[in-house]
Amino acid sequence: MNYKQYLKSSAAAKVSLILLIIDVIAAIYITSQAARFTGAAGALTGAVITMAVSGLVWLCHYKKPVAAIIIEILLMAVLALGVYVAGKVGSWAGDISRTAEYENVQIVALKDSPIESGDDFSSYVMGYSADDDGAYEKSSKILEDNSKTVKRSKPSESTEVLYDELLNGSVDLMVLTSNTRSDLSIIDEDYETKIKVILEGKFEVESATLKAVDITKEPFTIYLCGADLSSGEDINSTGRGDVNILLTVNPNTKQVNMQAIPRDTFVYIPCRGGSSKLSYSGWWGGVQSSIESIEDKFDIEINYYAKINFNGLVDLVDALGGVTVYSHYTYTAGDYTFVKGYNEVNGESALMFARARKMLPENELSRGQHQMELIKGIFRKFAENPSYSNAMAIMDSLANNFTTNLPERDFADAVALVIELLPQLENMENHSMEGTYQWHYDEIRKGYYQYYFYPEESEIKRVKDDINAVLEGE
Repeated sequence: MNYKQYLKSSAAAKVSLILLIIDVIAAIYITSQAARFTGAAGALTGAVITMAVSGLVWLCHYKKPVAAIIIEILLMAVLALGVYVAGKVGSWAGDISRTAEYENVQIVALKDSPIESGDDFSSYVMGYSADDDGAYEKSSKILEDNSKTVKRSKPSESTEVLYDELLNGSVDLMVLTSNTRSDLSIIDEDYETKIKVILEGKFEVESATLKAVDITKEPFTIYLCGADLSSGEDINSTGRGDVNILLTVNPNTKQVNMQAIPRDTFVYIPCRGGSSKLSYSGWWGGVQSSIESIEDKFDIEINYYAKINFNGLVDLVDALGGVTVYSHYTYTAGDYTFVKGYNEVNGESALMFARARKMLPENELSRGQHQMELIKGIFRKFAENPSYSNAMAIMDSLANNFTTNLPERDFADAVALVIELLPQLENMENHSMEGTYQWHYDEIRKGYYQYYFYPEESEIKRVKDDINAVLEGE
């Protein structure tokens, strides 16, 4: 009896064949998704396993179709879970690998203004800062894209004058760019509570350059960037870099080094051709700009970056069920009191712990210490229970609030490396920097007088030497 006759003669054989085809398709899907993270070797292994199991089930299908059905149903149950996990991980990896960044430009009005996006704008006056390069062109593009025209676009001599004109009604609308946001953060820290967004547009900036290595064999440095929500909640929009930490890892010697860099550090910002605060570098030019500023200041090389916004931090800590952090001081910030020693924090209190600085003895330097303690607390909590459910919860918390340029093929190796180095990551020494604050006018945004952090020259050398010591295995 040939195979065609065999199928015709047995209903069980037909059912078995259908189930086998479904199982093979599911296995191929899982293998293809896994190959994104394991490379050619993983794909080949998956293909060999799929072919071997399929061949054995095929023999059973041909000889014992009823037994084959039972086996295929059991396989289907396992593969269904595999398809779900592969799909979830694949989707998550796609989300966090979106590294294209853009400046979010908004046209705003006062919070209590009757103006709405659906209005006819022909009677409105829109103001922009004359010293804000590109503000007029970008706002004109936003108006064009929304089929709007204004009565007049009015240049103001500075952001301060422009903001006053919005407040006193001289202009109906104001163009809000990364430049005006940085200016307004000095003029009025609460400006965001006084305005509402009417229209907005996205304008791409340079993406961060990847300096890839084999992270299983070669040392590397990753820039951990914590961005505030100054440009909205989209992780791919440029924002002020409130957290700037360098994590250097040597997978061969198992050495790690973590170094916080104060956001007010006076650095050269290549995309603007002048010097200002490190936090503004990310605001004006995205992660690539921040990386270039740090590399220039400390004469080091950064291989990768991982960026998280404040929403992501809150969600991540809550997904872990809270974490334990070490506070170097006893103090109250907002609605939360932290004692010197270990403190249990949830998402919201963890965010306050990471952001508080004005009540701390060394201000920004103290905050940098606490930010590094929070990172160690997160590593520590994950180490307690690196389970499937924990991993899924973490992925959910980070899906829209985290991005990295670490290639997908390195994800599995990165997780394995984190687990292997957990003792070192939990207990690594925090490094802040000695230096002084100086008040002067900004080099880039003329007319703005503010303070900047100047690390001691010996500290700049120490940071470089510490990182190189880990890279070289010393």
